[in-house]
Amino acid sequence: MVKINQNLHRLQVAWRDAQQSSSPAADNLREQFERLMTIYLSTKTAMTEPQMLQNCLNLQVSMAVLLVQLAIGNEGSQPIELTFPLPDGYSSLAYVPEFFADNLGDFLIFLRRFADDILETSADSLEHVLNFITIFTGSIERMKNPHLRAKLAEVLEAVMPHLDQTPNPLVSSVFHRKRVFCNFPYAPHLAEALIKVFVDIEFTGDPHQFEQKFNYRRPMYPILRYMWGTDTYRESIKDLADYASKNLEAMNPPLFLRFLNLLMNDAIFLLDEAIQYLSKIKIQQIEKDRGEWDSLTPEARREKEAGLQMFGQLARFHNIMSNETIGTLAFLTSEIKSLFVHPFLAERIISMLNYFLQHLVGPKMGALKVKDFSEFDFKPQQLVSDICTIYLNLGDEENFCATVPKDGRSYSPTLFAQTVRVLKKINKPGNMIVAFSSLAERI
Repeated sequence: MVKINQNLHRLQVAWRDAQQSSSPAADNLREQFERLMTIYLSTKTAMTEPQMLQNCLNLQVSMAVLLVQLAIGNEGSQPIELTFPLPDGYSSLAYVPEFFADNLGDFLIFLRRFADDILETSADSLEHVLNFITIFTGSIERMKNPHLRAKLAEVLEAVMPHLDQTPNPLVSSVFHRKRVFCNFPYAPHLAEALIKVFVDIEFTGDPHQFEQKFNYRRPMYPILRYMWGTDTYRESIKDLADYASKNLEAMNPPLFLRFLNLLMNDAIFLLDEAIQYLSKIKIQQIEKDRGEWDSLTPEARREKEAGLQMFGQLARFHNIMSNETIGTLAFLTSEIKSLFVHPFLAERIISMLNYFLQHLVGPKMGALKVKDFSEFDFKPQQLVSDICTIYLNLGDEENFCATVPKDGRSYSPTLFAQTVRVLKKINKPGNMIVAFSSLAERI
């Protein structure tokens, strides 16, 4: 279904381009599109028959219950209650094919995309799925495959409430899922499991692990954002941060400290890459508008167009991910401060924030003014707002403020004045502008 959907989109784009260029291939592309649309609608109708989906969900939930019982060492016929810490006896799991868990994940992700209402009407059974995700996502001993553990994060995103949906009577409610998610008895362990897999997928042993980790972490950001908005989960995350603050010098770095290091690494890499791609797009758009491509051979022009399209796709991906990472840092710093202002992390985060402000509000920002920001998911106003929010969240700490001017790479006395000017230009609230101006004076 997903592949058919993707092929439909590609055909639609090709058809539209052919129409605009008056290509004779337009009619043929239209016929292909209509034929594939017929296949898609017929397949979707057959695959989303409500009773069949309900039966499949019952089967997968039963599988989740079975795997949880095996994971806690229960080989009897009656289920036993889940307790933490988990017991050591789980040898029977060695005989269970991992495709059982893989199939469970595929089905729940399918429901999210094509039959979301089933998840809502069957919300009570989702607690068993959350148990399954909590145990296997957070335990490398029980699920050794890092790719499958990362997939369970995508499953968690699929079954969690999506409160950012546009109100629509045709879209299912999230009331029952919200109730299950908020009242989940093992919320602290689920939050810790999510952060643990975020850290663990940094090194999977796969030759493509560097590119993979960003795709694996993509669904984790909305989950973290939702957890942060729920008291139980937020307190659990803060507890992990408190433990890390008290054990910074430990032989084995605390989980949350490793998480923050990786989060900042990702933010630096992703936004820096996005800036580089946007700069290249800007140059190519100028060349094209000046007519410099008109004198090229048809083959050379096609290469230029393909290169511009590739840069656009890469810029969009890196922008989407950098928006998520910077946004995550913004809400985490609202209540977790001691780790960020510690000299161990303060210099890194200050250097990062100043470097990006320099590109977003300083003289270099002109290099990023591509034609259509939305085409590349470039949100400079949101990025500036989030970076300023991080500064304001941490700016009460004198040691932090004293460290800012020590950044010799990007900081200058005019940087914050330029930032205040941009905040006014993008109509941010007056209290934010006043607070940032005050922070600039203290620094």
